[in-house]
Amino acid sequence: MRNEFLSDWQIVIGAIQYWLGGGDPYGPFPSYYSFIRPAGAFAYPPATLMLGAPIALLPWQLTGILMLLLSIIGFEYWARRTGRRTALPWLVVWLPLCQGLWIGQLTLLSLVGLALAELTYTDEHDWHVGVLLALAIVKPQTVVLPVAYMLFTAVRARRWSVLLSFALLSAVLWGGVILASGPAIYAQWREGLSHYGPNLANRPLLFPPFGPLLALLAGVLWWRYGRQDVWGLLLLLNTLIFPLSVVYVAVGVAFVVIRWRPDAPWYPLALSWLVPIFLPVQLTPDGVAALAQGIVGTALLAGLCPALPWRRWFARRPLTPQ
Repeated sequence: MRNEFLSDWQIVIGAIQYWLGGGDPYGPFPSYYSFIRPAGAFAYPPATLMLGAPIALLPWQLTGILMLLLSIIGFEYWARRTGRRTALPWLVVWLPLCQGLWIGQLTLLSLVGLALAELTYTDEHDWHVGVLLALAIVKPQTVVLPVAYMLFTAVRARRWSVLLSFALLSAVLWGGVILASGPAIYAQWREGLSHYGPNLANRPLLFPPFGPLLALLAGVLWWRYGRQDVWGLLLLLNTLIFPLSVVYVAVGVAFVVIRWRPDAPWYPLALSWLVPIFLPVQLTPDGVAALAQGIVGTALLAGLCPALPWRRWFARRPLTPQ
């Protein structure tokens, strides 16, 4: 990973800069290192172009660090509000989160927006809820089910400010890009998706070889801790049925485990670093899927394993008999 720091962020900002210069961001475009990135290297929705345009002219290193800080601070704030406990060890101990931060993936930031929207919904800051949902859905594949549920809940509760703010910002992001580039930008996006990751494991995490075991672990976790939580269940389902078995799409599992089991131990998460060592696979779609499933399973184990009595083990004992 040492040569890939903020590599995904470089692609995002590079594509947005190329688009601002009149190019097709979903086709080949120049990188920061004097080579041409292939078609499909940038596959985010066109709304991302509008969202990133205001910062695209700043140095990508600066904006990348700011993006990481925003993701980490938002994640920690949500975890402390939800479980009254720090979640920073997750960012280091669990491989999907650590890798996602290292390469500058936007998955964590999208999920932070979703999670903060759920908090602000409870706090009845309805305008903020709609804005956060509109920002989170810019990466729709990670959050579409819980976002749809929250909008449906807002309709049932007649909280129209949520819907209005969501609709207004969505119109700016998804419609504004048409005003800037014409409807062809969406055709270019579809074409770019056809070139995206041809060697990736394009199947849900629930598929074989280890998908049924993940389903069993997820079912037990839900039965023990999450039966009353529709939002968490939909986020878990969204993560497990998304048709791409790579580790960075699994970050949503961390939010579910922290939400349902705030005192979950961290030691099973460390196994995520051992899975690639002791589960040697070929870099084929089947091998990548098996590797991702094994790594994701460690977070589900963290939600089910007992906490180790560290405090009791390291409690101070009298040096002399009383």
